[in-house]
Amino acid sequence: MDDPTLYRRFQQTVASFGDRVCITTDDVNLTYREVEAASREVAAALMGLGIERGDRIAIWGVNSAEWIIAALGIQAAGGVLIPIGTRLRGREAAGILNDGRARIVFCDPTFGDFDYVAALLEQDLPTVERLVTFGVSGAKDTDKVMSFEQLRKSETRADAAALDARIAAGSGDDLSDLIFTSGTTGRPKGVLMTHRKSLAACDVQAKDVDQFTHEDVFAVTFPFAHNAGYRAGWQVSVLYGVRVIPVSTFDPTRLLALIEKEGVTVLPVAPPVAQGLLDHPDRARTDLSSLRIISTGGTVIPVKLVEDMRAYMGSGTVVKTGYGLTEAAGSLTVTRDDDPPEVVARTVGRALSNIELKIVGPDGEELPQGETGEVAARGPQITSGYLDNPEATAAAFTADGFLLTGDAGWLDEAGNLHLTDRIKDMYLVGGFNCYPAEIEHVMRTMPGISSVAVIGVDDPRLGQVGLAFVVPAKGADLTEADVIAWCRAEMANYKVPRAVRFVDALPLNATGKVAKVELRAIA
Repeated sequence: MDDPTLYRRFQQTVASFGDRVCITTDDVNLTYREVEAASREVAAALMGLGIERGDRIAIWGVNSAEWIIAALGIQAAGGVLIPIGTRLRGREAAGILNDGRARIVFCDPTFGDFDYVAALLEQDLPTVERLVTFGVSGAKDTDKVMSFEQLRKSETRADAAALDARIAAGSGDDLSDLIFTSGTTGRPKGVLMTHRKSLAACDVQAKDVDQFTHEDVFAVTFPFAHNAGYRAGWQVSVLYGVRVIPVSTFDPTRLLALIEKEGVTVLPVAPPVAQGLLDHPDRARTDLSSLRIISTGGTVIPVKLVEDMRAYMGSGTVVKTGYGLTEAAGSLTVTRDDDPPEVVARTVGRALSNIELKIVGPDGEELPQGETGEVAARGPQITSGYLDNPEATAAAFTADGFLLTGDAGWLDEAGNLHLTDRIKDMYLVGGFNCYPAEIEHVMRTMPGISSVAVIGVDDPRLGQVGLAFVVPAKGADLTEADVIAWCRAEMANYKVPRAVRFVDALPLNATGKVAKVELRAIA
């Protein structure tokens, strides 16, 4: 099609592979045709609720078949998807929903001991008209809460002709989604992504990273709320006739059994998950021969881990790593199939085939090969900017249109990117991005805290964890346990500082900013 959208591309895949299995869960195998029919039910019902092209609809839930069907339904109806990370809590989700002006929220009723519906109903959400739960909720606010099945079978719905017209009216330049990413200002920013840019990202992912065939089986372990699980996970799969298996939690016993039972061929895993699989006693007696590609990344990878994955996770399995960010709709770089373990472990590979990379200095000028500076990227999947934030948008690009990633690194003679630091002060906890400014912004609202500064410190299991330096308010009687418990109730668990140090004052530099270099020296 000359003006493609994600849903119209999905329809093309259905036309070619309609009877092939699209989604496998513990309970069902859904064919491409069945997934299309279910997503059309969702889209027609959303239109019946008054959803127009460009309206924002959020999903807050763990990886599941319902998540995929809801997202496809949103896209068929011309809506803009806002994925929300399941580790976030009510206050954090509310900030995203209000900034994104979401009209409807799809969510799990509960996960573990956390009640998503109750958390949402406690918040002030002026634009949210309805909650749709993937299962039965105990909420009594029946006017606002309905189940996913009730929505799909709703009598108030658009007819097939109206839905077909809505799908046909979509443009490649329409927004497909808003994924909120944090920044140094402490407030999440909505990254604008169109259908055309999303398709560019999916196509290069299928070509350069996964090298998909129509026989592939993709176990998506990364959360659907992030590019790695959404666009580079299930979405690219359903555009290329691949079978998707949503994995909602990491259980090494279940994951090893799943690989053997379902013949998983493509497996993305964070390094701690890969190590957990390798160390598991069932690994040696599990048939992993179906594995074709294992992709990892997001943090430093030991050379031995790469070697062990190649040796013990299938026969001839290719191990890859890469680098990307939300503003690039996923990946910017990837290692190649024949790269030695040292390259996979110590670099993040070379630029994807549709991406230009360069290293720039503080003045925005390109630096010579081998010199360290800020990584800058340009390509068809790069965002056009941030939602309602022209200042941040202007600051994010060079004069010649390269996105400034905020990461420091250098390029070797082979074109491999070596990342060295986080210019934006971000640190990684088990592969999850943590932004001190955002964590500090929340912690300053805790009664008894006068000021706070957070840094990342090394951790043997997670790579890095947060350490908070807290200046108590006058007369406050805080303990480390008090602060950590409060943080656990107010933010995602990976953001919660693992340790707290109380200080009389934070060290400041000449301009009055916290001197985090001194805090790192103390740590």
